Amino acid sequence: MTNTCKHICIVGSGGAGVTAAAFAAIAHDYPLVITAEAKENKAYLSITGVIYEWNNSAEAITRRIDEFLAEGIQDVHVYLNGPGGDVFQAAEIENQIQRFPGSKTGTAGALLASAYTKIAISLDSCEQAENGQFMYHKPSGRLSGNEDAIASGLKLLQNMSIQYKEAYAAKTGITAEVIEANWKTGDVWLSAKEAVAQKFITGITKNAAITKETKALFKACGSPNIPRITNHTKPLKIMDQKILALSLGLPEDASEETIKATIKANRDAAAEVVALKAEKANKEGIEANAKIETLINGAITAKKVNATQGESLKTWAKTDFSGCESYINGLTALGKVSAAIVPGSDGKIKAFADMSEAEQQSLSAEDPEAFKAAYVASLEK
Repeated sequence: MTNTCKHICIVGSGGAGVTAAAFAAIAHDYPLVITAEAKENKAYLSITGVIYEWNNSAEAITRRIDEFLAEGIQDVHVYLNGPGGDVFQAAEIENQIQRFPGSKTGTAGALLASAYTKIAISLDSCEQAENGQFMYHKPSGRLSGNEDAIASGLKLLQNMSIQYKEAYAAKTGITAEVIEANWKTGDVWLSAKEAVAQKFITGITKNAAITKETKALFKACGSPNIPRITNHTKPLKIMDQKILALSLGLPEDASEETIKATIKANRDAAAEVVALKAEKANKEGIEANAKIETLINGAITAKKVNATQGESLKTWAKTDFSGCESYINGLTALGKVSAAIVPGSDGKIKAFADMSEAEQQSLSAEDPEAFKAAYVASLEK
């Protein structure tokens, strides 16, 4: 059985004047990029470039939508920006979007043309950048094969034209006859405001950036009003974009907009972590100081140490709270603590400050009580 679709290439961008070779060249320069992600129980799809070779993305996107629906996600928001492409593939993409049972909203960039317009009008609402352009036209195609294949292809093309015409009419309230008359002479180009006035789309958003590539795409589509470049930022190279996307944990075909949004989100998250750490450290410092104050003030109140000794003990407590606390708990009410110092081996009392570090460690190990008494006596001076 002959597959009619193999013998007909139905495209939109640029109208009947675009050759198959020219269409393939545009698709190569502006490849189809589709991304899907979920945020706050809502799905977000981004569709840009020429709708061509959808099969390269179909399995991954279908799987992601399956996952969204399994998670109970019902609403979807779609970003659209492109010149159109293969109407059959556009229909498959539209069908995937329509699987969401909840609200289906959209936002369009600078260019909403040909098959993209059919996706846009299938949504509950769709807004476009104020400086954007909306282009619709009669589906066009090139037939090949024997007379049977050409006859079948012609019928398919006619049916596709009827489908688009009726969809536009149902969305806008413009009669099918007027739609037919409008596109009979070629591409119908509208400003975003005109598209809203004619009810193809539902609203206007802020201006979209016009890059060198965007301008070239308008030329390739045959727009009568080529926009001026407003964004001179050099876009990411495809390979760099793939590497960056993968390093961010995104699919390698993530759009530049998604990559930039992820980078910003990561930067914001990092700043939040730094702020939280600083807040935590400050809180812990306040709590530690309060704990030390309670310990030392308690020792002073119990007359285990005097105020001067208390200040010295605070320094100890900051570096070794447990050791300081253990020491204070072992003290009794103050007497003349220097009397508790035991004589050294030579029969003389050696001040704590005069002991070497080795002597202090030795005394601490051999006679902890004498060590404590010698230390406190040194504080009395």
